[in-house]
Amino acid sequence: MKITRIVSPQWARHWPALTLIAILAIAWFAYLPALTGTFLLDDLPSLGDLQNVDDTESALRFVSSGFAGPLGRPIALASFLPQASAIGVNAEPFLRINILIHLLNGLLVFALARMLGRIALSDQRTTPFLPLSVAAMWLFMPLLASSSLLIVQRMTTLSATFVLSGLIAYLIARQRIETRPINALLLMSAALIVATPLAVLTKENGALLPVFILVLEATILTSPKNLSKGHWNAWRGIFLVFPTASLLAFLVRQIPYTDEVLAQRNFTLSERLFSEALILWEYLFNAFVGWGGQLGPFHDSQRVYSLSTDPWIIVPAAAWVLALSVAIRVRRIYPVAAFAILWFLVGHLLESTTIPLELYFEHRNYLPIIGPVFAVCFGILALKGRYHRIARTALGTYIIINAFILTGVSSLWGNPLLAATYWHGQDPASVRAATNLAAQQLSSTGPDSAINTLREFARKNPEHAYVRIPELNLACAIRPDESHAALISNLESALPSVAYMVRTGEMLDQLLSASLASKCGSVNAAIVADLANAVMRNPRYSSSTSYNQFHHMLMARLALMSGDIDRTLGHLSRAIDYLPSDDLNMMTVTTLVAAARFEEARQFIDDAEDNLPRMPLKRYNTKRNLDELRVYVDESEKLVEKSDEQRSGD
Repeated sequence: MKITRIVSPQWARHWPALTLIAILAIAWFAYLPALTGTFLLDDLPSLGDLQNVDDTESALRFVSSGFAGPLGRPIALASFLPQASAIGVNAEPFLRINILIHLLNGLLVFALARMLGRIALSDQRTTPFLPLSVAAMWLFMPLLASSSLLIVQRMTTLSATFVLSGLIAYLIARQRIETRPINALLLMSAALIVATPLAVLTKENGALLPVFILVLEATILTSPKNLSKGHWNAWRGIFLVFPTASLLAFLVRQIPYTDEVLAQRNFTLSERLFSEALILWEYLFNAFVGWGGQLGPFHDSQRVYSLSTDPWIIVPAAAWVLALSVAIRVRRIYPVAAFAILWFLVGHLLESTTIPLELYFEHRNYLPIIGPVFAVCFGILALKGRYHRIARTALGTYIIINAFILTGVSSLWGNPLLAATYWHGQDPASVRAATNLAAQQLSSTGPDSAINTLREFARKNPEHAYVRIPELNLACAIRPDESHAALISNLESALPSVAYMVRTGEMLDQLLSASLASKCGSVNAAIVADLANAVMRNPRYSSSTSYNQFHHMLMARLALMSGDIDRTLGHLSRAIDYLPSDDLNMMTVTTLVAAARFEEARQFIDDAEDNLPRMPLKRYNTKRNLDELRVYVDESEKLVEKSDEQRSGD
């Protein structure tokens, strides 16, 4: 007993901090095997321009030229600058930073859960166990692995850093509301005003910060007593209700879907909403009991459900409506349960409702799952009586098991070829899993195995026959002297009816470049043009603004190769009509300069300056590029004049 009395006070003071350090260390080592992973999905398309960063000016250009979201996500892009030299070569520096951000977020989740626990738990002696359990369960959750191991999803995790920081700052400020209400409101306002833009400029769903706070105010937090109801309602209306209403109005404005959206996506609005209702339940299942096998980065073959063909789909949708209704009704009686339901649904408000995004991504749960995790840990730790110790032991065991499973998941991600083979086997209908496997086979076992994978996938999934374009590309590279007429004919007949794939244009562009480089006898510029025209006969592509832009860019490139300047400029003009871009501006100006049509080039720049993008960063970037093009025109004209003078003198 004497020893206990000596040791106990020290342990009581330091064990939460030591335990938190141990949890973070375990999380680090659980993710460590993934550092040998590679670039996947949108990593290189979104970050490939990092290879052009070599000074401050090029860094600013990269940060201000983002296209992943309507605001460009400049803060997220800036976070990739220190790793610029490794882009496309070594994924480890990117992954290392991603994992460290996840650990930082684990600290923030601990702090948030600690603050909420003090409010929700009447027995303060259990409080340290709650935030530690929440942080550990969240940090070790295998469902969230792709949030850190898909490099470009740093946009998600870093945005979450700002959201969590804003939540914590808000709660710290709100603690003063009973004693210094005006000071508290000012600090609460500052937390929102600072954190929300930072989160949004990292990824747009950072706009959910005020909505998350509204959920807290409606459930766990209680209305301030030392502040008039009118003042409190006015502040809440301005800083919480108005942003929430604006987001809801934005979601309503997505209705109805345009013909272009319907042509590109394989779902209608009602099909999307019913499918997402089931997917949200799947997310919850996979978060807590769906270990290993069903997890991974590729879910593009997700089935679409329709009420007409799957009438049972009304059940998961009705279950969410019931859960939402009950949560709102009992939010003051059972605040933690209501908080979990509302937080989870709010977290999916932008990405899982009316915006016509793809249906399923695991990283969408990065913040939303915090609510259910908190509720589960709260419920277990709040148990009394004889089940108290059993429940805590079960919770600890569950968390440890998750840590081991996460290590296994990370080890799989750290072996790109094995992971690609496994993911393709788990979802053989996923076109992304198939093309990823082919890419890994190309670098590991050679082009023949990659060709076989693409050919076999297209045979089993003819709606994705566009994957035979990279097959043709590889075939030309390794067998340039052979005839590939059969494959070309197959593509020309299949492309008018294939499913929409955003990278089909990129595949054609790569085919053209590769055919020119390899001198492939069967594939030349005319063949690529025929394939591009075959794609344009597909209504899914011909109704797409982005594909029409690409098509005319490609046609302009082909026309320029043949020396037809007017046809080149015509295609570039049509491409700009569909979707202006800095690349199109540069192509147009350089084409005009090459033809010594300097005044036309200047007029084009003047016209482009009259139609700058509305977004400030994109506007700045485009304006700077146009200024550089103007200098290029002037210098080119001077060189031509100087050359003419020299010839005249001779």
